[in-house]
Amino acid sequence: MSQNRLYFGYGSNLDWEDWTRFCSKLDVSPLGLKERESAWLIGHHLKFHYRSSGRKGGAADAVPINAYHATAGALFEVDEEAWTALVAKEGAPNYYQEKDVLVVGCDGKFHNATTFVVCEHRKEANFVQPTDVYYQLIHRGLEDRGLPTAGLEQAMHEPIQTPTIKHLFVYGTLMQNQTRFNQIKPYCLSIQQASTKGLLHHLGSFPGLKLGEGTVHGELVEMNDVEQCLEQMDCIEGFLGFGHPDSLFHRTIVQIQTNSGTQWAWTYVYGGSVDAYSTISDGRWV
Repeated sequence: MSQNRLYFGYGSNLDWEDWTRFCSKLDVSPLGLKERESAWLIGHHLKFHYRSSGRKGGAADAVPINAYHATAGALFEVDEEAWTALVAKEGAPNYYQEKDVLVVGCDGKFHNATTFVVCEHRKEANFVQPTDVYYQLIHRGLEDRGLPTAGLEQAMHEPIQTPTIKHLFVYGTLMQNQTRFNQIKPYCLSIQQASTKGLLHHLGSFPGLKLGEGTVHGELVEMNDVEQCLEQMDCIEGFLGFGHPDSLFHRTIVQIQTNSGTQWAWTYVYGGSVDAYSTISDGRWV
């Protein structure tokens, strides 16, 4: 490996002490695993269906589901020595195996990374209870990064019912008193004023958000049926799927500021080109 690779961690590697203890056994430096940011693994959910003898109970797995789900964790840069240690810690390829995945960083930008998932022949048909110590490793790792623990808690009570992210940030025609609000209204449990980082651009009859510095104002919608709502909004926004080059808008995950604190939410980012003349200086669509 000629350069550091990107790794997405969602389990025990969210705990620095757990990682350093393992590295000490191998007599390698733990510093080759460097955290970049909190992140989300697109299209997966957590599941406990693997019995780890080392953990004396269930160990976490990231399982594919659909494009409306995401698993919280962290994005790391890993050097060659640390990667060798990480592979050993995961028991790859006999217990866990490498998987290339799409990850969203805390700034809403996408990254190609590698994670580890349970090998098919190691999976059990039923839920495998993790120990409280192992559960707390993950829970604490999420809380320390300001990430929700809902996905972890759902994984403790199968089956998975709802996506972890239940909010959508809107900033244009889907807001209240705007032309398309009636299309999102049936899915609204609550609406509050909110903002996120970025620049708002005037695109004619609608605005477009671009990631970056600045502030964009809008509304944070709590959805009552996340999958159905996002399916409808994807059509409205011309989102054709993650990584699709022809999407008019790309759906991503960003941090939202509200009067009650920070929230993670889906939003749509404009996929076309813009110029400085189209910038809405106060970040508000009226």
